[in-house]
Amino acid sequence: MLSRDEDVDVYSVTGTRFSTTDQGRVLLRIHATSRVGTDSLPQPVNAATRAYKATHGPSPSPYPVTSACFEISVSYSDTNVDEVDCPTGEPRVFRAPATIPDHAFKWLKTHLPKTPDLMAAREAVDHLDLDDRIGKDVAEIDGVIGIALRERPGVCLFARVRQQGVEVWRPSRIQAMPGESSCSAAEAAHGHAQRPPH
Repeated sequence: MLSRDEDVDVYSVTGTRFSTTDQGRVLLRIHATSRVGTDSLPQPVNAATRAYKATHGPSPSPYPVTSACFEISVSYSDTNVDEVDCPTGEPRVFRAPATIPDHAFKWLKTHLPKTPDLMAAREAVDHLDLDDRIGKDVAEIDGVIGIALRERPGVCLFARVRQQGVEVWRPSRIQAMPGESSCSAAEAAHGHAQRPPH
């Protein structure tokens, strides 16, 4: 029975944006290493295997290692794969997407000032220990403190502090027109897309 074990390193990710006249395209350059073998048949030792052993030492598997690099072009309607020369340098390391932590809702309800106080509100948000990629916007609008935490465009957590107390809510996904802000402190201060309390 054929078995396959593969490792893939990504060296670059580029692309063009989708528009009304262009579908847009993502271009990836990868290095793939495969360990292939069968339970009953010996596998030939090829140049790639010898090169791998010279660089990495003996393979932990009795099966030979094959290695190649590819450029993958992906659009809405098609995918093209071409073998290319392997790039030099180290592969890219990708961080997991930044997310607003689940405890942020309760933290804001508990630690925001009970009446409008801009400095205290900013201090509470600063102590929330957010990923540095999460957008933070805190401002006072007409005597109301608005707080907006933006996970990514259109996905955010709002809070506001009024004389009546503290409110925290997750608005439905916000769609902003080109040039408009999204997930702003002003929107939070005005109670934008506020959901009724549960």
